Amino acid sequence: MYKDVQRLKSPNLSEVVRDELIRLITQGVLKPGTRLNEVHLAEQLGVSRGPVREAARELEGLGLTTSRPRLGFYVADFTDAEIVEFYEVSPWIHQALVRDFMTYSDAATCSEILRDVDSIATGSVPEFSETLLQFRQRMLDHVHNRYLAEHALSLYRRFYIVAALVRAEDGARRMKRIIETQRVFWAALAERDQPKAIEIMEADSRYWLQDIPPRFSHADDPRKDRE
Repeated sequence: MYKDVQRLKSPNLSEVVRDELIRLITQGVLKPGTRLNEVHLAEQLGVSRGPVREAARELEGLGLTTSRPRLGFYVADFTDAEIVEFYEVSPWIHQALVRDFMTYSDAATCSEILRDVDSIATGSVPEFSETLLQFRQRMLDHVHNRYLAEHALSLYRRFYIVAALVRAEDGARRMKRIIETQRVFWAALAERDQPKAIEIMEADSRYWLQDIPPRFSHADDPRKDRE
């Protein structure tokens, strides 16, 4: 049986189950590479197996679970190469977001998002990661192009998982850097300085591309041959 699982009540159960599974993955209750026991999860969440299966399928579309014929769903175990790809695509997503905000939003909206950076909690790494994702979800509500918002949210959910799995002793430094980057980025957009905003996020992606992948070790993983 799984520990720390919360029983759920909602008219849209598959979405709530999806968010709860993401939370359980980031908290290490559901570990990378482990099978999702739909029966046990359904019992502990207080739902039928249908919403659990629907949520698992949606997470597969987001790249957070994988399915195996006749065996069910497993929590994704990201390889070094996959993590590199997340950070490689990040500048492209942010360039598109910058253009969207410059085209369809105004300085007041960007200033509002800048103030919302204060909602990101720094009491602990799990709390920080969860409130950072919530901040990003609220930010994406302002994006005009919903297809872009969907892809950005998919990327941010992957970052959410990676942040929970990363082996690091410098959590306070990492949190401080992320918050400072958000502040200067949204300040640049509030000032309508598109080149500066793009430059900030490109530099940030280069930093994390150098910092994050080496923290993961898959030396015994046969999938390393794909890299």
